[in-house]
Amino acid sequence: MSLKIKIAARLKVKAAGVNLSQKRIDAIVTRAEKGLTEESDDAAIDANLDTINELTPFKEIAALDDHERAKEAKAKTDKEKADKEAAEKAAKGEEVELPTDTPEWMKVYMKQQAEQTKALQEQIASFGKEKVTTTRREQFIKSMAGTSDEYQARELRRFDRITFKDDADFTSFMDDTKDDHAGAIQEEANGGLGGDRPSGGKSGDAKKIQLASDTELDAVMDNL
Repeated sequence: MSLKIKIAARLKVKAAGVNLSQKRIDAIVTRAEKGLTEESDDAAIDANLDTINELTPFKEIAALDDHERAKEAKAKTDKEKADKEAAEKAAKGEEVELPTDTPEWMKVYMKQQAEQTKALQEQIASFGKEKVTTTRREQFIKSMAGTSDEYQARELRRFDRITFKDDADFTSFMDDTKDDHAGAIQEEANGGLGGDRPSGGKSGDAKKIQLASDTELDAVMDNL
């Protein structure tokens, strides 16, 4: 058994219950080797370990190790949290404040991610707006069913120049234009009856004219 292994074994016994890091164990073993040889017995090794323990108690060294481990764990947790928050901000297209020690390649990468995310969000918003506009136009066209092509063309030109604030604004517009469509349909229907009207007068006058002609005809027939 090598001297280092024997010292480590005796240290484990002498510092039982003390949570020393491997780094501390290696350092103590190296210090305890001084003045010893491969033939040194346990008593000689214990004497060196006791001297070291008196100068720097193993428990205090362990406490320092615990503090360092806790500090490193906290630093790791904080970094992971900061990285996660930065990634979430980048995913939302928000500006990310990176630590001063952030590598240059990471800064470039995060900037590119933010730009790509922003462009994607704008594209999605544009698609959504275009879809809403198309759907509303289709609803408006459907509401004009029964009107003439000329009327629909004119109203669509007007519709395409309107920007609605929201769905409520669009619904209000649709309600307001119902009477316009109904009036247009009625007006076109009335216009279609124009061929039955005598020139220069209303339809009621036609009946009067027809009745006068029949009376005159009867009077003529009586005189015959």
